[in-house]
Amino acid sequence: MSDELKQHELTENFFDLLLYFALEMRGKDSPDLFYQGQGNILYALSEQDGQSQKELAEGLSISAPSVTEFVNKLVKKGLVQKNHSKKDKRVTVINLTAAGKKVISEGHQSEISGWNLLSDADQDKLAKLFQTIIAGMAAKYNGPNDKQRLASMRQGFLAMVTKGKEK
Repeated sequence: MSDELKQHELTENFFDLLLYFALEMRGKDSPDLFYQGQGNILYALSEQDGQSQKELAEGLSISAPSVTEFVNKLVKKGLVQKNHSKKDKRVTVINLTAAGKKVISEGHQSEISGWNLLSDADQDKLAKLFQTIIAGMAAKYNGPNDKQRLASMRQGFLAMVTKGKEK
């Protein structure tokens, strides 16, 4: 099989998978939260509550300014709260609120079930492959206009999968 044909088939399979995931997301709650960075923060805190923003950034491999933005949005939603560390008052730790814990417990039902078709090892391999592709594409599309277009496309995608649902 030629490289061009192989890449064409990969592209077709990717779009088929995307369509199935979009279809499944239409029946789920809170996709706007769980399919963006805020969901990663909540899940990280559900595994280890009381992390500093620096720990969250390092653990999730995202920038400190992004963590700050996500945490501030979650604070406004009442899902997390900022507290001074008992060990070092200069450090702010992030804790889940009762509402945040409830969202996490309900959020597990919001995940796409297709991932369960893969073993843990296969999920790890696929995650690394996705990260490689995403990093390459992000380097290609890293201009301010690209970032604005991507943000708009993400909002459009989320609007599509939540169409007809009450917020």
